[in-house]
Amino acid sequence: MDAATMRRAGRAIALACATVALAACGALSGSSEAWDEPADYTYEATITVFGPSAGTWRVTVRDHDVVAVAPLDDAALASGATLEDFSTFAEYEDWHATATADGAAVTRLRRTHDGALKSYEFDGSKRAIDDEYLVIVSEVTIP
Repeated sequence: MDAATMRRAGRAIALACATVALAACGALSGSSEAWDEPADYTYEATITVFGPSAGTWRVTVRDHDVVAVAPLDDAALASGATLEDFSTFAEYEDWHATATADGAAVTRLRRTHDGALKSYEFDGSKRAIDDEYLVIVSEVTIP
C-alpha cells in the first residue's frame, strides 16, 4: 500500500470513529420527551436527601402506583421509609413541572435516550436547609 492510500485509509478510519463518537454522545445525552411510562416497571435508585428515603432502593411500580420498595444498602436498611416516600417517574415529571413553575432554586430532570428518568435534582430555596433532593436511577426493568 502506498503512502497516499494509507493516508486516505487513516482519514476514513478517523472519520468513522468521529461519527461513532458523535452518535454515542447523542444517544447518551438523553431525551427532551418524557418516557411513555408503562403501568408496571421496577427501578433501582440512589436517593440523597435529608430524610427517610436516603439510600439505594429497588422500587416496584404496578398499575402506576408504587407498591413495594426494597432496601439495597446500609443507609436504606437503617431508614424508616414507607411506600409514601417513593415516587413513580410520572410523579417526578409532575414535581419538576411544579418546581419550575414555582421558581425553585434548582430543578433538574434528566432522562435516558428513551425518555425514562435518569435523575431528578431539587432545591426549593437556597436559603432553606435540608430541602435538597436528588435521585439517580441506575436500572429500569419492565416485566
